Amino acid sequence: MKYQLQKVISLFFVCFLTTCSSTSEKIAMMSDEELIQELTSRSYQFYNPMVDKKNRITVLALKIKGKGQYRPGDLLKVCSIKKLKYLSIESGELPDFSLEEIRACKNSNVDTILIDNIKLNNFQICEIAKGLKAPKIRIDFNYIPLTDSELTCISQIQKLDTFIVWEGAKITDEGMCQLSQNAKNLTFLRMEDIDFLTKKSTDCMLNLPSLKDVMLKRWKHVSESQMEKFVSAYEAKHKRKIEASIYDPVGYEKP
Repeated sequence: MKYQLQKVISLFFVCFLTTCSSTSEKIAMMSDEELIQELTSRSYQFYNPMVDKKNRITVLALKIKGKGQYRPGDLLKVCSIKKLKYLSIESGELPDFSLEEIRACKNSNVDTILIDNIKLNNFQICEIAKGLKAPKIRIDFNYIPLTDSELTCISQIQKLDTFIVWEGAKITDEGMCQLSQNAKNLTFLRMEDIDFLTKKSTDCMLNLPSLKDVMLKRWKHVSESQMEKFVSAYEAKHKRKIEASIYDPVGYEKP
């Protein structure tokens, strides 16, 4: 009886692995156009954002929504689209991705990942970003309760060039100081509507060696005048100017 049970379990795993293998091989044989057509038929939204206004350069982007649209395994198809550069995942909730999906995304040509108001495994997003082939990676979190441990993982993305955090983050000075210690190639940092960070974070941010542009607005515990002092201190330490947007125009202030 025990032998028969072991045989059934072994047969199940062989069938499972064979099915996965045949599925991935089938997807690998599909063209970008076939994959786009199949996903579009299920209401996936492809679009072409302009990533370089000066040279009018656009890229292929895809928006995944978690409300009734996503099927387990879809990310394998998404990340098999060779022309895809910009991946936006937003609204609702998504299950954990399979190892096969993560592997496919690591081998993709995606260089920008936007996570907006959705519940998912942020550590898996981080692992995907760590393996992306692009020379410069952009990660954007909007209305996401990002934690210090997740931020520590993000800080380990060696090719992280642009990092954006909007309202909803739960990160503290400890997490921000960890990012400042590790993110040596970060050139653009945008953080707005931040509730928990203090001047200690801006002190740590002086250690980011590659910053060229910052947008730091509406930090609950750091005033605009303190932000101005941070910019001056950064420029003095690194002996170069940076682009800085730290003042909130009256027309855009929250009530």
